[in-house]
Amino acid sequence: MIYIYIYIYIYIYRVIKITVTKIKFERIAEMLWCAFSGDWSKMEDIVKNDPSSVRIQFIGSGNTALHIAAGAGNTSFVEELTKLTKPEDQLIPNFQGMLPVHLAALSGHGRIVKDLCSQQRLLDKMAYKDIQKLFFITISNNMFGKCIYNN
Repeated sequence: MIYIYIYIYIYIYRVIKITVTKIKFERIAEMLWCAFSGDWSKMEDIVKNDPSSVRIQFIGSGNTALHIAAGAGNTSFVEELTKLTKPEDQLIPNFQGMLPVHLAALSGHGRIVKDLCSQQRLLDKMAYKDIQKLFFITISNNMFGKCIYNN
């Protein structure tokens, strides 16, 4: 009789684990699409229901929703998302060691770079290697002046 209970417990545990994993995967996929397409209304619901979701790193790249939106150039999405995040959330590197501000600079989105750097004194909280990387990316993409001045 005890074996039946153990078997039922293991079966229920596996079903719940698969269901939770499926729900988590679907939420992550939805977050990825929202960040890429700039759909803030759906993302806002996700973040308000689960504030820690801004720190979820997507499988394979380590990018967060902020990485994706900054690289895609979704300025309003980035502005809204940064209002709901802490500076530490903006300093999460992806698996290549890139911050969201680096991806925005690599993609040529100067306004996003300027906004990210000016909000919450992000540069003061960045590690020297990240500041150096940002400097060289903006210089090589001819964006340094655009990010500093109102050009």
